[in-house]
This record gives sequence, C-alpha cells and structure tokens, in this order.
Amino acid sequence: MNSNVQLYKWIWGIPIGVFLLRCLFQGLIFPWELSGDEAQYWDWTRHPALSYYTKGPGVTWFITATTTLFGDNILGIRIGSFLFHAIAGIAVGSIALQISGNDRKVVLTTVLAYQFLLGYQIAGSLMTVDMMMVSGWSVATWATIRVVQMARSGDSVTFHLCLIGAAMGFSFLAKYTALLGLLGLLIGVWPNKALIKSARGYKAGICGAALSFSLGMLPVILWNATRGWPTVEHLLGHLHVPGGDSGTTSWLEYDPLWTLQFALQLLGLAGPILGYLLLRGAVAALERGSSTKADLRIPLWSALPVMGFYLLVSLKGPTEGNWIVGAYAPLLPLGMLWLSQHHSLFTQKILLLLIAIRGTLTGGLLLLLMAVAPSLNSGLQSLGLKPLPLHRVAGHSLFAEQLQQIAIDEKLESAPIICNYYDKTALLAYYLPGKPTVFCASVTLGSRPSAYDDFKETIFPAPRFSGQTVILVGSTIEAWQHALAPEEIKELGILEQRGRPRSVFRAKLGRFEKSAG
Repeated sequence: MNSNVQLYKWIWGIPIGVFLLRCLFQGLIFPWELSGDEAQYWDWTRHPALSYYTKGPGVTWFITATTTLFGDNILGIRIGSFLFHAIAGIAVGSIALQISGNDRKVVLTTVLAYQFLLGYQIAGSLMTVDMMMVSGWSVATWATIRVVQMARSGDSVTFHLCLIGAAMGFSFLAKYTALLGLLGLLIGVWPNKALIKSARGYKAGICGAALSFSLGMLPVILWNATRGWPTVEHLLGHLHVPGGDSGTTSWLEYDPLWTLQFALQLLGLAGPILGYLLLRGAVAALERGSSTKADLRIPLWSALPVMGFYLLVSLKGPTEGNWIVGAYAPLLPLGMLWLSQHHSLFTQKILLLLIAIRGTLTGGLLLLLMAVAPSLNSGLQSLGLKPLPLHRVAGHSLFAEQLQQIAIDEKLESAPIICNYYDKTALLAYYLPGKPTVFCASVTLGSRPSAYDDFKETIFPAPRFSGQTVILVGSTIEAWQHALAPEEIKELGILEQRGRPRSVFRAKLGRFEKSAG
C-alpha cells in the first residue's frame, strides 16, 4: 500500500509541479509573446460561435473562461495549455501504473520521460489545440484500460465508460484527429467486447459514453451543417484530394522526401532516443499479435491509427510534425516497459540519462527562454549556427508599435487595418493599442479562407469599406492593386515581423457592391 501511495505521489506530484513552474516562469516572470495561432484563438473569443472554420471551439471556449478569470494577458491565455499538459501527464503515468502491474521503475521513468518529451514540452508551452486534444485522448486511453480491468474483476464499468466518451468528446472539440484515437481504442478493446458487455453497469455506461461523446461532436456538426460543411473542405485540403480548399496532388507526384520527413518528425518531435524507445515498445507489443494482453493492446492501438493515417497522407504531400502528437502519450508507457524488460540496468541508466539531459536542457530553456535567448542566439550566430526561431513568439508587440506610429504619422489612427494573412491579423488585433478589430484579405488575395471570412464583423471586402482610406499590411503593391483595384495606393514603409519584411501601404478603396462572405 505504501508503495502505491508513493507511485501516486509521483504520478500527480511531478505534473502538478511542472504546471506551477510553467505558470510562474512562462506565465508571469518570462512570458513569451503570443504565436500567430494563439492570437487567432484569442481573437475568436470576440466572435463566440459553436465552431470555427479550421478548428473546433474547444480551445477558444477555454480561453474565454481563463481570460475571464485572469485577464487578456499571457497567463490568462496560456494557463489552459499548462493545465492540459499536467492532466495528460497524470493520465500517462496512470497508464504506466496499469500496464506494468505497479512496477515502480516503469511508472517513474514514464512520468519523467513524459516531461522530457520534446513535442509535449513545446505544445505545453503554447495555447494551441494539440495539448487539449492529447489530454482528453490520454484520459480516454487510461479509462479504456480500466474498463477491461474492472470488467475482469467484476466491478461496475459505468463510470469509466462514461469517462471515455466525455474525454474523447472533449478531445474532439479541440482537434478532429481525436477521431483516430477513438477508432484505435475501439480496435484495441474489440477482443474483450464479450467480457465488457457482460460487466456490471455496461448498458448505462455505454449510453453515457455515446451521449457524452455526441455532445462533444454536436456543436461542430450543427455549425457545419448550416454552412455547407466548410470544415470538411478544409480537412480535405490538408489531404490534397478533390473537394479541398487548397488544390490536389496526384499519386504520380509522390516525393519520397515527404515520407522521410514524416519519419523524421515522428522521431524528432519525441526526441531521437525517446522516439526510438516509443517505436520499439510499439513494435514489441505488435509482434505479440493475438497474445498481447489487453492492457498493452489498448495503448498500442490508441496510437496506431493516427500514425498509419498520416503515413498515408505523406504519400500525397508533406506533413506537419504536430499532426501525430496524439500517438506519443499512449506509446510512452509501452516504450518504458520495453526498456525495462529488454535492456540491462546499465543500458537503461545510460539511455535515461541522455534523455534526461536533453529534456532538462530543453525544459529549462523553455522556462527561461526570454531571459537567455538573446545571449544564446548571439553565441550561436558567432559560431555560424542557426539561431533559435524566436520570431514566432517575439517581436510582435514591436511590430504593432511601429505600425501604430506609421498610422499616427499619416494621421490614419482610425483607419481600418487590413492584413494579407490571418496570423498578422490576429497578432495586430492583440498587440495594437485598444485591441481593435483587424481585417484579413487572404481570400481576396487568392489564398485559403480563414475564420475571419465567417465573422460578420470581419468580412472583407464589404460595402462599408467603399471609399475608405485604409492601411494595408503585407503582400505587394501589385497584388493589392490586382485584388482591390484601389483608387489610390502608396507604400508607407517596410517593417520586420517574424524575421521577414512586411510592406505597409495607404490605400483609398473603390466601391464594393457586396460582402465577400
């Protein structure tokens, strides 16, 4: 009993401790500026909706809640991601506890390895959809294992079945990739379906699971059904297939580098050694085939569909590293179990030491990033090395300040600001004084739609802009002339944002007969 109490102290204490460190350092002492996606989700909170063009409403709803409590500051926006990182860490440690039979070493290494996993260190620092999805996915995976174990011991499965549905519905509200996690859990539990159906509380539990998951999907379905399913169009665009919003790619255009890139992302975002251990743990569980215990089969299959799906996507086009983050959490306990069972104590110590060194350095850097990055980048550049990409989370307030000064100098303080891309739109909306409404002209300029094309307040162009003098940010004078045919246009200067030059123009618009939306 005392041993189990100690295990639970690790499982809960370490994630909560890291949560508090994130709040203190990343939220208060050394906060980063918002990334483009974070600013976008914050800006969406000013346009409440059941769902949004590219993503579900989960992160936006959560930002609404946390900024109501803590204000429109960095901590208020990001504390949700810090919390989701902790919840997923507790769930992953609990999975390790269940599949290892309370093995002290496997549980501790899993809990620590989770904190050292590179992709989660980064995702847990930014309020994007990834960490919210992973937290729900991880809780659902743990609850599925518990359903099988409780059915085996004759206990009621009602609560844990309901928890599976609620956790996956919560995950789906953040990111639709969660559906691949649900598919995996269904496959993983399938051999035990007769056992579960005969368990106490099954009927009530399965009804509760279906209801709670349906409630998670309902806002997205209702929103899309009234708009012709634009989210489906967006997702198909990511897959480069007909019906998408960004063109198609033929199978004959396949570039092997796409798949190689996917493989490197899979390993690299975990951290190379940790990524290898995760894959070896998965292979070891898969090689056992039908003899794999349900406790191992469930986390294995929780991860496999998302990995397989994006492997196929890599045959059609390039993938992004964060697309597969849902796979790491369920595989992590399998990797630590494999390491414990198949390597000598000396080898285990060496590998874990290397993981801990890299993870500690990365974690410390993220906590202290704004304090140490200038000196570190100066040192890297003096050695001829590439500096840290701070432009993603720094310089946006200066960009907004410089743009505001141009507006003041030109006596355009009240002029509408129109950007060529959604991230600049959102960042300026947050960092400009008074947090004004900023408009996005990406569709007008021939790019993909964004949520700004759905909000009545931000649709551009629209008749209310007819004859107005506006500030245009980004793109080229030729592109703006072609897209808007302004009566007058003049370049006001070039500013730097995200490490790139951004042209600023003054334009007097012509007449618009109807809104773009």
